[in-house]
Amino acid sequence: MPGPVFLEGDEVTLRPVEEEEDVDVVQRWMNDERVWRPALDVDPTNRVQCAEFFENVLSGEDGVHCLACVDGDPLGIVSLTGSQYGPSETSRARSAELAYWFGPEHHGQGYASDATARMVRYAFEDRNLRRLSARAGGFNEASVALLESLGFEHEGTLREAAWFRGDYHDMLWYGLLRGEWEPRTD
Repeated sequence: MPGPVFLEGDEVTLRPVEEEEDVDVVQRWMNDERVWRPALDVDPTNRVQCAEFFENVLSGEDGVHCLACVDGDPLGIVSLTGSQYGPSETSRARSAELAYWFGPEHHGQGYASDATARMVRYAFEDRNLRRLSARAGGFNEASVALLESLGFEHEGTLREAAWFRGDYHDMLWYGLLRGEWEPRTD
């Protein structure tokens, strides 16, 4: 039985990641090259490592990690880390980093856009954050387009900071201030 709905988007729901129900699908996504290569994680993940990832990251106190679902079926993960509620320097600045990754079978269907838009709304309206940041590989056009569609501005480039499929690529940093954010009305 999946966990309770935490946030609702237009099409997706966001709920806490549950170890018993979700670790297998998270492990499958973490080992799919269409997910790990754009996320720049090149190591395989076994069940024990995935359980540790669940325990240390997805269940950790540094952030909010939700499973995006449609009709209870898992699609991907959307996270805020380094928020004002964690023991980090970002707490005084009321900022967090937005991150997301979705199963490749759910790419290009608008689910990531809906889920991240809902998480951005939660960050600004419910957590009272002032600033969000996000990063993407310069080769990841879909992720860059998603961030820009949400109103994120390109703030900086780490030149040739990522190795992806035989070449060095830039890492792009994006930011969104609450005063710049426009909630979706569609």
